[in-house]
Amino acid sequence: MRDQSGLFPLRFLGFGLFWGWFFLVGISPSPLVGIACGYGDVPFEVLELIARSVFLAVAVVFSDRIFNLSGRMPLAVLSSVAGACATALLVLVPGEGAVTLSSVVAAASEASLFLMWVGLFGYMRLGETLMLLVPSYAIGAGISLAATLFGETAMTVCGIVLPLASGVALIMSQKFYLVSHAASDEAPREREGGALVTPASLPRLALALACYSFAFVLYSGSLFAESEITAITPLMEPASSIVLVCAYLAYVKLARDPSHPYLLYRVAPACMGVGLALSAAGMGHSPLSSLLVGSGFLLFEALAYNDFCNVAKVDNSSLLKGLARARFASSVGMLAGWALGYEVLPRLTAPLAGAPASVLAMLAILGTVVFVFTDRNTETLSGIADDRAMAEAMGEAPSFEERVASFADALGLSKRELEVTEIILAGRTTAYAAEKLFVAESTVRAHVHNIYRKAGVHSRMEFMDEFDRHG
Repeated sequence: MRDQSGLFPLRFLGFGLFWGWFFLVGISPSPLVGIACGYGDVPFEVLELIARSVFLAVAVVFSDRIFNLSGRMPLAVLSSVAGACATALLVLVPGEGAVTLSSVVAAASEASLFLMWVGLFGYMRLGETLMLLVPSYAIGAGISLAATLFGETAMTVCGIVLPLASGVALIMSQKFYLVSHAASDEAPREREGGALVTPASLPRLALALACYSFAFVLYSGSLFAESEITAITPLMEPASSIVLVCAYLAYVKLARDPSHPYLLYRVAPACMGVGLALSAAGMGHSPLSSLLVGSGFLLFEALAYNDFCNVAKVDNSSLLKGLARARFASSVGMLAGWALGYEVLPRLTAPLAGAPASVLAMLAILGTVVFVFTDRNTETLSGIADDRAMAEAMGEAPSFEERVASFADALGLSKRELEVTEIILAGRTTAYAAEKLFVAESTVRAHVHNIYRKAGVHSRMEFMDEFDRHG
């Protein structure tokens, strides 16, 4: 595997710009427009989720055609422009029709940009996908919170500019990657034929992601239905992202191997469970419970996408199809949460839907931990991560020729002495070296003498030992 560290800052920032736009525009109520409803008095986020689910279903079926190498650049341009247009429609054009159209355009932008960004992350080293995902949430959160602080004009400008800037960063990342990996098997591409081996834990992980999304939106949807919305409500999800990155950085600091974050799969349900319990006990949605629920959900989401990337890398499957399935599962879970938390529960339990919603969400998380995504599934994914680590180690190991060249450079050998060294270390005789290099055998022996002198050894075995010590 080649070094991709040069891509880190660009991807880190570019995906953060995407989340900044999403936190300003893509959630309900949003900091920018508050409660916006389209046809049928349906909230913007619900309409966006419906459209997003459709686009992701199409991506699952046609990802090879949509996200091929020749189509990525135009798609990145169209997606970023669509995001800017969605913001402009939502802010500048009044009426239910504009809100509905904006939700569809925003969904197309969100689905495409998300898949392309995480698709690029998936080809990073083990653990770097998560390392980029989590702080990107925080960058987006910081941008959206700063824009909110400066008022409506700043939010509008950011809502239009951020998707465009994210698209530019995406295009630059793809160009950088393709140039530096032009002859490498590591270049991002969609493999034909699908997965060679799909572990049973992967569908369970997608189902678990749907359940966590359902619980998260069931909680927030009931808040929306009860009109408990305050000035800080739209800021809870960005604030949860900042809490998440702080907790993750603490984990990275303390963990022995941050590239194996499987302990965090146990932290996510505990975090959400405590937040939901506080909400149910207090008969409402406090900032603390909202932060705990939001942070737990975002943590599980990031872990899930990280493992979808790990599996695709190991089993040679289509990364974009896997990510599209995961995002589709999450979107469907959110839609179910909205339907129950916003439409059904308030009618059954009016005037208070929050407590039963929190209890049902808590039961969904508990059921997921016990029956859907258990420790056994986590261990399976951990094993897949180990396989990926081994594959990366093999890919990073220098070839014999590279090791010999490094050894010769350290000893200060001449070009001819390097050629003789390769033959000696391959176990060949001086006669073979003379024949291969078209020189006299005495000349080869003279080169061998000089090589041994420079290496400070007196025999072939000592020389080979010295080479092994060099690495």
